[in-house]
Amino acid sequence: MRNLRRLDPTEADTLKAICDWLDVQQRQGKLLYIRHNPPMMTSKRVDGKTKVIFKKVRESQLGAPDLMVFKRNQYPRLADWENKGVVTDVLCIEVKSPTGKMSAYQDCWCGMAIDQGMRHIIARSLEEVIKALG
Repeated sequence: MRNLRRLDPTEADTLKAICDWLDVQQRQGKLLYIRHNPPMMTSKRVDGKTKVIFKKVRESQLGAPDLMVFKRNQYPRLADWENKGVVTDVLCIEVKSPTGKMSAYQDCWCGMAIDQGMRHIIARSLEEVIKALG
């Protein structure tokens, strides 16, 4: 049951708001995004005991961001002219609660993404994502 007295959004609340906004943007053809889904955890009762079960379709990369957004860059660089000016801006988004911190694996993944020319942000609100994509 949710605590109705809670004022600060949880990480899940923020992630849902961001995904809802990105869904609208994607339907309008402004961007393309993917949601990194970590392994799902479920539980069931067996012989009076609760068993936790992890459902994995495929091992996910440790530290991968929650969201990756692909957007056409409206200001192509001259070096990319042979690609007919189509340059894709990639924004990796790690969603955190107001007090959440990145793990060592997330820090490492962030560094590798930046080394590949991607942008990476820690989003604590929808407004931060809108600003980064603006």
